[in-house]
Amino acid sequence: MFTIVQAIGTQVATVCREGLQSAIRRRYGLWIALLSLVCILGVNIVTYAADLEAGAAALHLLTPIPYEWWLVPISLGIVVLLIFSNMERMRRVLIVLPLAFLAYVATTFLARPNWHAVALGFIPHFKNDNLYVSTIIALIGTALTTYSYYWQTVEIADEAPPKRAVWAIQLAALPGTLITGLVLWFILVGTAATLGVHHKSINTAQEAAQALAPIAGKWASMVFGIGLFGSSMLVLPVLAAGTANAVSSTFRWGGSLDKHPRDAKRFYATLFVCVATGTAFTLLAIPPLKLLFIASIAGGIGTPVTLSLLVLLSRDRKMMHGEIAPAWLSTAGWVITGIITAASLAFIRWH
Repeated sequence: MFTIVQAIGTQVATVCREGLQSAIRRRYGLWIALLSLVCILGVNIVTYAADLEAGAAALHLLTPIPYEWWLVPISLGIVVLLIFSNMERMRRVLIVLPLAFLAYVATTFLARPNWHAVALGFIPHFKNDNLYVSTIIALIGTALTTYSYYWQTVEIADEAPPKRAVWAIQLAALPGTLITGLVLWFILVGTAATLGVHHKSINTAQEAAQALAPIAGKWASMVFGIGLFGSSMLVLPVLAAGTANAVSSTFRWGGSLDKHPRDAKRFYATLFVCVATGTAFTLLAIPPLKLLFIASIAGGIGTPVTLSLLVLLSRDRKMMHGEIAPAWLSTAGWVITGIITAASLAFIRWH
């Protein structure tokens, strides 16, 4: 599902030469763009707060300092990095840290899960259960949250690749998507085989780290902390910059990370407000893992609106200058939108 959505986003950004929110504003006007913006802001702010707490919790695993003390320094660090550092250079440095999660691959085999039960997990089944429905929408929201494909359209539009290269770009994204999905699967199975079979609930980062005990032993907290910190630090700048870009595109202020703050005052002011709001959200004192779960649910519920507009744009001959997405790709996009919408409605019904 994620691969298909990324492919549609790539097609739109490559042909339209603009990010998703900018294209929505130009094609559908201010009011529809405002509706999309509300969804983006709602998801991004909650997700920023959740990943900020996750990064702070990771540092607490690596140091004796309580995670609450890390919240403001991390946000200040993100702002400084976005102003004075190249985002691509920063990503190249940080990308190695989440590789610590590859330890889950070895953990899964060492834990000797019931492979028959694992195989049965590939057969879809549904329960009329509050937690079950919440978990479905949370998993969807984790993989298909708006900021992931929104930021992809912004980056591709900035790079302005030749239109004939759209298929090459789509294929280039496939290995990363597959590896990410595979690692997620091993995390699920490995955690189920170590903590789940003993009916241990996970309420803290320390408890989550124990799933790595079969391979990391006493170093489990360190391995988990490194991976969690790296993944958080990769996401936080994207959330901050993506939110600022969405607001600026909606109101046609212009501005980007490539410009100096004095030349894009509204853009950077929006970025600061986003970071400050996300940081303030953490003052609600919701435990990090619970807030991550809430953010995933928010991502699932907020996705259908922006995803619907993305698919519509991909088949709009005027916006796409006649180079519309293939019918099979847009059809798959509508099927995915329908699945996410159904899951969101089921979640709302249970709450």
